[in-house]
Amino acid sequence: MYERILKRMSFLFVLVLHGVVQGQRLPLNKAISLTLANYPSIRAREAQVRSGMASVVETRDRRLPSLNLFEQVDAGTSNNLGAAYFSGGIVPSVSGVSARPESIGTVSTGNIGVAYLQWQATNFGGYKAGIREAYSRLKVDSMDLGRERFYLSGIVLQSYLDLIRNYELSLIQLENLRRADTIRLAIRNYVVSGMRPGVDSSLAEAEYSKAQLTYLDIYNSYKQSKVQLSLLTSLDTTAIGPELSNDSLLLGALSSRSYQDSVRSHHPFLDYFHSIYENSQAREQLIRKSYMPKLYVLAAGWVKGSSINPNGTLDKDLGTGLGYSRSNYLFGLGITYDLFDLRREKDRLNVQQYQTEAALHNYEEQEQSLKNADLQAAVNLRTAVDKFNEIPIQLSAASDAYRQRLTQYNAGLSNIIDLTNALYVLNRAQTDLINTKDGVWRAIVQKAYADNGINQLLSILN
Repeated sequence: MYERILKRMSFLFVLVLHGVVQGQRLPLNKAISLTLANYPSIRAREAQVRSGMASVVETRDRRLPSLNLFEQVDAGTSNNLGAAYFSGGIVPSVSGVSARPESIGTVSTGNIGVAYLQWQATNFGGYKAGIREAYSRLKVDSMDLGRERFYLSGIVLQSYLDLIRNYELSLIQLENLRRADTIRLAIRNYVVSGMRPGVDSSLAEAEYSKAQLTYLDIYNSYKQSKVQLSLLTSLDTTAIGPELSNDSLLLGALSSRSYQDSVRSHHPFLDYFHSIYENSQAREQLIRKSYMPKLYVLAAGWVKGSSINPNGTLDKDLGTGLGYSRSNYLFGLGITYDLFDLRREKDRLNVQQYQTEAALHNYEEQEQSLKNADLQAAVNLRTAVDKFNEIPIQLSAASDAYRQRLTQYNAGLSNIIDLTNALYVLNRAQTDLINTKDGVWRAIVQKAYADNGINQLLSILN
């Protein structure tokens, strides 16, 4: 029975160990590059930037003239009568025929072809204002893409730190499980030989079971970290494993950081909110220019045929109206201005000016938020470094205490409670080491995120 249980536990131990070490190493820079290349929010914003580029071209092409070609063949009666009226866009016209004393039902034919050109030669700055506004919208889209890339880089960094932390904690708990198993087997031999009471064996079994449960929890967190990175990078979880950090990288990152509490002016978040403010200003200018007078160049040429003779008689051959017998052309300049646009311009401008004011306050809020985050990150980093410098003392003392308690227990000078307490203190010290190192890294990332130092940090980690 004992051998069967031992073999089963050994198999479980090997299986768990295999689960911890499986997975290829995924470098941090590769994880970030894959995320920035494949994540849907990045692709959506890239498409939005392309849309903004197309919008600039579309706005620029509004300056092109319109040239309409029109051809019409008609057959019907031609009874005219003098009177003034508004056509309303639906009343047909009977032109070139004098009023008759009576209405007749004889059919006549007509044919007309028209080429009409209209070009808005100038709107006194409206075109330029429209193009500037389109470019400012493109800038908003570009800054939004940059902000999303920066944000996702930070998310990948945090997720990668989770992966490293949970991986290292799983190794610590695996080591603790080995120690608990060694103690359990040794105490079992002592109990069998009558050197220790049976309760020691029960306590050792309980401690070993507790170590297993703790390990399973940590390993589950490690697998969850892999799932999170898989979501970001689009890689299978089997292809995700951490490249472990080392103290030299940590020291290099610490030495390169500036502890001045100042946010860099060109932070992606600030650039985005400032571009919104600039776009709102461009919209104000566009509104002002959109109500300026508009000067048009007009030109038209047309040809016409009719089965009605110049003297007003109707030609019985309807085919004579299908050809062209007359031609004309016309050139002109036109200017339009709606006097009531002054009030409409004022109303729209008031709305836009308030939106500009709101955009400015949003920018100031973001700037203040980043400054506060930078100050908090600096405080957190100093505290994390102090803790990191202190942790070796705790770890050394805990290791010494465990070795001494184990020696004393084997010599019969200590009890199982003292030994398990020493085992717990050592495990806690090793766990604190991982958590403290993780705290330093997170403080560095927080500082880099607040003052736009993510790229600088990544270059150090290469």
